Amino acid sequence: MNKNKYYQSKFEYYRTINTCMIIAISILSIGYYLSDCYLFGRFELTTLIPRFSILLPFTIFMILNHKTNSFRIMVPMSYFVAHCVMWCTIWACYFLDDLRFACVGFIIINFIFLVLGIAAPLKLAFIAHGLLFLDISIAEPFIHYPDFAMMFLLGIPLYMGIFIFDVIIEKTYRDQMDMKLKLEDHLRHDVLTGAYNRNIISSLTDEKHLFKNTANTPIAIAIYDLDKFKLINDTYGHTAGDDVLIGVTNAVRSILHPNELLIRWGGEEFVVIMKESYGNFIEHADAFRKAVENTKFAVGKVTISVGVAVYDGGDYQKTIQNADTALYEAKNNGRNQVVMYND
Repeated sequence: MNKNKYYQSKFEYYRTINTCMIIAISILSIGYYLSDCYLFGRFELTTLIPRFSILLPFTIFMILNHKTNSFRIMVPMSYFVAHCVMWCTIWACYFLDDLRFACVGFIIINFIFLVLGIAAPLKLAFIAHGLLFLDISIAEPFIHYPDFAMMFLLGIPLYMGIFIFDVIIEKTYRDQMDMKLKLEDHLRHDVLTGAYNRNIISSLTDEKHLFKNTANTPIAIAIYDLDKFKLINDTYGHTAGDDVLIGVTNAVRSILHPNELLIRWGGEEFVVIMKESYGNFIEHADAFRKAVENTKFAVGKVTISVGVAVYDGGDYQKTIQNADTALYEAKNNGRNQVVMYND
């Protein structure tokens, strides 16, 4: 999984936490108006506008959150709102004479960035969080924090600790994603041959059993099985039979195009979803038949019989049945050949 897909997946997984934090800090930012009144010793309107100004970036965030789930948009927007909370607080503090609690507020907002970092790319979290120190450095000449040095002395270790936490979260989620992808891979692949198994069909078809996204793309389904495979197992043993299955699969796969699929349908029977021009379907199937015939096996010569049917845009299961009918004709006609189904 590339970085963009990984971070998109990570954001979607933690999106609820991210959104709840933005809602919480916006409400709490407004609620600090009451603490302003406490410090003034009366209800004072001076800090009302600074405190309520957070509603503008918050509203923009909620609109975007409704319209998109792209981490490229929503993660920077989340940090933008968090920095707006910081600057609304700085704006309010400009009117306050008592700034004894500014250091506590700075520590609190560091923990806000800790939560936002859970859903964010590691590098972006490191930069966006570090900008907090730039915020207070810009504000210092205007506000004159009484504990400005202490804010840095407490904030820097906290910042580094939060970054380590973000690293751990990133590694934990990456391990989780790797395990998920491996499980999905096992669910969709045959363990022995490495070909797809039947589970792949559900991702290729809709609820009506129609192949998805096949407009202007001719498709045919080929079914093949190994000729006299039971005799190979009975004569040489199942381990030798497994080796033959693997070798045949590799031979067929070497002929297929990247957009074609090889599926182990059951036992020694395999399905190939081919995407070639109508005139080349039977030639294409014959090419992988010959590839198997020309492959050297420890048990001697191995061949396959192949039935091919063109997909007509309807239920894929009907095409499977047609290809199966052609396969039986190929076997009845002497094996080691390709037969195209004809109505």
